[in-house]
Amino acid sequence: MYGYSFNNILPTTSYEVSVIFDIEGFGDEIQVSTWLPISNERQEITNEIQETGVFGVTQLNDATGRRVSWTAQAVTGKKLIRYSFEARGKAIQFDIDPEMVVPRDLPPSVYQYLNSTAAIQSNHPQILDKADELTGSEERFLPILTSIFTEINGMESRPFKGLTDALTTLKLGEASCNGKSRLFVALCRNKGIPARLVGGLIMDQGSKKTTHQWAEVYMGGFWVPFDCLNGHFASIPANYLELYKEDNFLFSRTANIEFDHLFIIQPKLVSNPKLASELKSSAFNTYLMWTAFEKAGIPLSLLKVILLMPLGAMVVAIARNVIGLKTFGVFLPALIAVAVGYTGLLWGMLAFVLVIVIVSLMHYPLERLGMLYTPKMVIMLVTVVIAFILLSIIGIKMNYTELAYITLFPVVVITITAERFARTVMEEGYEDAIKITIQTLVVVLGAYVAMNSTTMEAIFLAFPELFLTIIAAMLLLGRWIGLRVTEYRRFKWLVR
Repeated sequence: MYGYSFNNILPTTSYEVSVIFDIEGFGDEIQVSTWLPISNERQEITNEIQETGVFGVTQLNDATGRRVSWTAQAVTGKKLIRYSFEARGKAIQFDIDPEMVVPRDLPPSVYQYLNSTAAIQSNHPQILDKADELTGSEERFLPILTSIFTEINGMESRPFKGLTDALTTLKLGEASCNGKSRLFVALCRNKGIPARLVGGLIMDQGSKKTTHQWAEVYMGGFWVPFDCLNGHFASIPANYLELYKEDNFLFSRTANIEFDHLFIIQPKLVSNPKLASELKSSAFNTYLMWTAFEKAGIPLSLLKVILLMPLGAMVVAIARNVIGLKTFGVFLPALIAVAVGYTGLLWGMLAFVLVIVIVSLMHYPLERLGMLYTPKMVIMLVTVVIAFILLSIIGIKMNYTELAYITLFPVVVITITAERFARTVMEEGYEDAIKITIQTLVVVLGAYVAMNSTTMEAIFLAFPELFLTIIAAMLLLGRWIGLRVTEYRRFKWLVR
């Protein structure tokens, strides 16, 4: 695009991560150990903060990662350890040469990843039989890894507490991430392919206690990632945070203490480090806006919404004035499209309809009471807030985190829309009200697609002067006197 790279223009996602340890001691020494992330070619770790209280800190770095231990003597009562940092990851995808053959000679440091262990029983007869069944005498990387990966990825996924070894996974035909990864590593090692486990965290917004394990295979001088649980073949997403390598436990602690932990993850948009050099020749350098917002502590996601809102509004104007669709409100679809960007399209649409129906059902009894407009709207506003809170709680309880973001919907606008829906039902009937609701959702979809298009985002962020073209387009549309698209059917006899 005009010599610019989309990936360098678009803002990236950074994750604010905190892990909190709740510990209760009973007068004895306590030690808690874990693995902390380190920066490498795929992830960048910044702004690390440790709040340890009475605990002393020791740290050890080796080939498996960065291990930290917090120790305190004669601990009584509840104590808290908090470790927080910011992480920025990079998605990677490897292309495997179809003709690459598994080598016989390996670097000395890699041979250890061919060994059989207590949990990765690569030399067990059943593992040997399964490896032969899947790959036969094949010697090329791609067919071998494809067969093994497809077999394990197709197994049922079930969360098991504790460690599930490779042989148990094979016998049960089901496992969680650690069991599937161990079986993958065992089958690879059996075929002479060095493989190891990697432990880490999937950085999804919200709070969680669960961590994640995947595998890496050594080929062509690189360690190539494979996640048999989530279906990532020779690839890894940007929100995978690596904490340690090999078959380790993330936490170890002194016995006979009360211990709990919680990860809290908050994603945020940040300016791309390559943005300044990419836009240095642009007269309207948006990098200045990004950095100014960041220094002021204002989320860049807010700036993104502000910049793309005119685009959504233009979609609404075209839908109403050119196509002839009817909507509840003029800019409501664009506002709803912003909220849907946080909740996800499906959940956002369903939640929008559900709230409209719930609140509009209150309109009739309130009308029967003969209430004035303003008090009635306050009651309906309170009802919307309650509905949002209930939907958020349901989303959290059912582990649908996207639904929890329903609270980002513009509450006042939804309340007014619900009131208009109910009034339309009373004045024109359910059929017309439902038609307008459907048309509103169609326009929301159009605005959502436009405002969440990576191409449009890159273009308008790189060249904000293009917003002048929206003004020009609206000046032309403001003098539109032709038939709307939907009117051609209505007046087809006149057109003929």
